[in-house]
Amino acid sequence: MTVRFGVLGTVEVWRDGTPLAVPSGRTRLALAMMLLNTGRFTSTDRLIDGLWHDPPQHAKARLHNIIRDLRQRLGADAIVTRSPGYELAEHALDLAEFRRLVTHAAQLRASGDHAAAHTLLDSALALWRGPALADVAGDWADEVRVTLTDERLAAVEARLDARLDLERYDDALRELAELVADHPYRESLYARQLRALAGVGRAVDALETYRRVHRLFVDELGIVPGQELRDLERLILRGELPAPVSGARTAMPPPTLALTGRDKLISRIVDELRADRGFPSVALLVGPGGVGKTTAALAAAQELRESFPDGALFLDLRGSLDPLDPHEALGRLLRMLDVSGSAVPDDPDERVGLYRSRLATSRILVVLDDAATERQVRPLLPQHAGCGAVVTSRRQLGALIGPVRLTVPVLTQQDAVDLLGRIIGAGRTAAEPDAAVEVVALCGNLPLAVRVVAARLAVHPSWTLAELRTLLADERGRLNELAIGDMDVRATFELSYRTLDPDARLLFRRLGLLSTPDWPAWVAAELTGRPAGRVLDELADAHLVEPLGRDEVGQSRFRLHDLIAEFAAERSTMEESSSTLDAARWRVLSQWLALAAEADERVEHGMVVGQDVAGPAAPLRSPAAGAEPAEWFEVERISLTTAVDDACRAGHPDLAARLALRLAGFLALRSYDDDRERVLRRALAQRPNDRLGVRLLAALWGVCAQRDRYAELPALAAEELAAARRLGDREHELLALTHAGRSARMLGRFAEAVEWLDQAIGVARHPSMPPALLTRALAALAHVRTSIGDPAAAVELLAEAVELGDHTRTSAMHLHAYGVNLTAVGRLDEAVRVLTMARTLVDGQDERGAAWLDHALADVDVRRGRFAPARARLARALQVQEEVGDQEGMAEVQRSLADLALARGAFEEALGWAGSALEIWRRLDARHEVASILDRLATAHAHLGDEAAAASHHEESRALLANLNLTEAALRRPDLP
Repeated sequence: MTVRFGVLGTVEVWRDGTPLAVPSGRTRLALAMMLLNTGRFTSTDRLIDGLWHDPPQHAKARLHNIIRDLRQRLGADAIVTRSPGYELAEHALDLAEFRRLVTHAAQLRASGDHAAAHTLLDSALALWRGPALADVAGDWADEVRVTLTDERLAAVEARLDARLDLERYDDALRELAELVADHPYRESLYARQLRALAGVGRAVDALETYRRVHRLFVDELGIVPGQELRDLERLILRGELPAPVSGARTAMPPPTLALTGRDKLISRIVDELRADRGFPSVALLVGPGGVGKTTAALAAAQELRESFPDGALFLDLRGSLDPLDPHEALGRLLRMLDVSGSAVPDDPDERVGLYRSRLATSRILVVLDDAATERQVRPLLPQHAGCGAVVTSRRQLGALIGPVRLTVPVLTQQDAVDLLGRIIGAGRTAAEPDAAVEVVALCGNLPLAVRVVAARLAVHPSWTLAELRTLLADERGRLNELAIGDMDVRATFELSYRTLDPDARLLFRRLGLLSTPDWPAWVAAELTGRPAGRVLDELADAHLVEPLGRDEVGQSRFRLHDLIAEFAAERSTMEESSSTLDAARWRVLSQWLALAAEADERVEHGMVVGQDVAGPAAPLRSPAAGAEPAEWFEVERISLTTAVDDACRAGHPDLAARLALRLAGFLALRSYDDDRERVLRRALAQRPNDRLGVRLLAALWGVCAQRDRYAELPALAAEELAAARRLGDREHELLALTHAGRSARMLGRFAEAVEWLDQAIGVARHPSMPPALLTRALAALAHVRTSIGDPAAAVELLAEAVELGDHTRTSAMHLHAYGVNLTAVGRLDEAVRVLTMARTLVDGQDERGAAWLDHALADVDVRRGRFAPARARLARALQVQEEVGDQEGMAEVQRSLADLALARGAFEEALGWAGSALEIWRRLDARHEVASILDRLATAHAHLGDEAAAASHHEESRALLANLNLTEAALRRPDLP
């Protein structure tokens, strides 16, 4: 059993990796006292003195109870009694690990391995989770906290010294700014600050800092600074601060130990830099902040040490913060090349010349990190063969001619999980594989974000990945969770944002309003109300927007990384009024509606939309909506369904309803039934105006009918009919009557269905009604006649419907029904002609419609004894119906396959197909269809000699027919050859 304790923060306990509840009050204090006395027994008297200011009469007995409580929690062997006191058994303690790492780092630094020392000190300081013993109260804890805080600060100073040894002056200065603010009277920090300022050539700033410290000490403490600070001032005044040692030029910042997913990228960099082309090789790594450009550059530099034996220079150009002037940058590079401060020329041309001459006879690698512009980089690049450079930038630096430009992508999902595992331990990710995948997905696979969550998990061993996933799942606070120490995803994005001009910042903020994963270029113009091409280019150049190229209809598309999108949304609410943002969102949504209306008018889907669905007029931003409507709908399907959600969230119910209705036809045509039902229900829930509401109900009825949810249909039809009558909308009253009749038919209530549909046809024959509504009512009544076994009556009704048709998809549906009933009455040649005509109307546009027509033609083939083509047609039809999940369609095809098997004498096969169809019809509670299938099962069993089974199926079939008041004609037995 392994027990680990933590005191560098709240007191925490883990047994075999599982967090234990930490006791409170005096029990926690006793545990903390023994932990801080690790390796030695803690006397009873010392514990009692620490636990009570005024020990009670039975203090020893109460202490015994406290120890017993701890043993129950930690294990019987966790605390050993050693008279007169107690000692913790062998265990792990974060404080002991911290001290071990600090001691080892001191040894490494003494041996000259400053990079390794810095890495160990990083690890040591990462163990701190907050103030030591943060949840332990009392005088003893207060005294210990002071001591431990001093140890922590000493480790921070040791890490600063390592950074100064590595000439990472900029990093040291950034950390020192906060440290001296927190510890304004700590001379050792000011000494390090002076050295760092002098190291980057800011001697004037160093002297000003000394004078400010001198005034502070004299005015507030009544003393002058100590000898170290006074000596540093004199050295700087005389320009005699020691220059960096010559070997320091190879002391690059160490690459992270946890580097995953970059092998190919690093190999490419190394290959480019090793290539002998007669001129210096330069690799330019570009990508957004946090993607790991610097890490990759440093890793490549490590592999290139033998190729550049004279060393490597590393310079942070601060392009995303406060860009380093090229003149100052050259000065720093020259000092790295052992040019003393007084020998660095002031003249810009002379400085460039000296730099290039120093590189001319050397084989040196120059790493220029975070470049801002081409102008900043050009004078710093080597000009002679034998040298090389790696440049990183958040911008494309397109005017920089010559370098090989490599875009650093986010990690793959597996690489991101591997990175997480390398930092927190592969065991933890293996224990929660699904949560690990979700955590890195919520980080957008961005390396910086993954490192942040890994660091948080590393310092909180008691946290599970599932708990962290829950914290990250809240988009409104995700960026708050992606920060620890000096690693902050939001701050990284902020640096890029600050470099943008005002127009680009405006567009970037408003892109945060979008919910769709990607979008066409016109969206940017609608968000700002002005042309946005140049601004989009700037955002793409800064890697804040990712160009995706042209889509299938020729539109330029873009996307934002999920975390960048969240940052953009934050900035929009911080910097702009809600009314301004609402107006921008309204423009985009209105344009989506205008384009959807344009495309919807041109796609033949056969749905009745109505007249007042168009919405506000808007100039069309995408010609593809009119020129290639179906293709445009396919490309923009996710954007459009997301727009419905956005309209709902923004409080625009009528706009949401119009969008949903304009989408519904295409979604039906392509069998996107989940999407169709979701957007219709979402829009209906927002309670749009009554005219739109009745249309939504009608469209929703169509979805439920197509998805075989028969039980829901009567209520929807009744609600639709009531709404239409309240409005006095005769057209929708007619449509609702038709839906009521069709609902009754699907539930086997055929007399009721005839009543509803007779009413519908009566209304439809009024001269003011559109012919399309009459054809629908006629076709619906024909379907009832087909179901009850009266195909001749159905043929008459459908002949009129077809005559009124307009050669659209709806006409194809009526032709299908007409052909089916012509087949049933034996007019096979006419049936083939009608079905073939319908097939030409749907080819390439409606896969589901084509499947129904193939099925109907196969039924003709069966009756003609053409079994092979019938089998092929039915196989294709069944595949389509299975792909779209049409249960009714699948059962219909399976019935025909059973009929084909019966015609061929394959009775076992017939049992299989009929059994599958029966299962579906029973599930749908379509009793007349069940009766039809039972009749076929009875026939197959009779041919196989199983009279009992045949009789059972026959009896059940006839009972169902009697219950439904149907005759055997409703069984629709085919006239088999």
